[in-house]
Amino acid sequence: MRKAINCALILSLSFMLLSSCNSNANPYKAPNFTLLDLKGNVVKLSNFKGKVVLVNFFATYCPPCRYEIPDFVKLQRELGPKGFQVIGISVDENADKILPYFIKQLKINYPVLLATSKVIRDYGNVYALPQSFLIGRDQNIIKHYTGMITEHELRPLVEKALRQGASE
Repeated sequence: MRKAINCALILSLSFMLLSSCNSNANPYKAPNFTLLDLKGNVVKLSNFKGKVVLVNFFATYCPPCRYEIPDFVKLQRELGPKGFQVIGISVDENADKILPYFIKQLKINYPVLLATSKVIRDYGNVYALPQSFLIGRDQNIIKHYTGMITEHELRPLVEKALRQGASE
């Protein structure tokens, strides 16, 4: 019941913030993070310098979060070889127990990391889910999304960022 209430609250906040959804972020350096994956491996954003990265904050109980993941899987498969990387950051409680089945069920082909209060704070106190940050090869934030995004919205920006980085 608590998760359903949390999800309803998150969805309500997302709709209230619709005017700020998909707003262009002022270019600024994405905060580096050091997080753990489900196997206890340390993963840092700085490990992906030179790639175009989508950092996606999500929760397994959030319907819009679940809905956008197949598009991320597709983009990772198709654009990963060209220098694109999706990174999921789960804000779930008991994520180590919940996520393995979730990852397998949705065939997630990108790293899924466990959120900390620090990364949530560093990325602007992530309060609505899903929330995503498209980060360029120089690790500047290109675009900040609050709410669900689709492949059709994301692909042109990713492809443009991949082209820009290749020509520099």
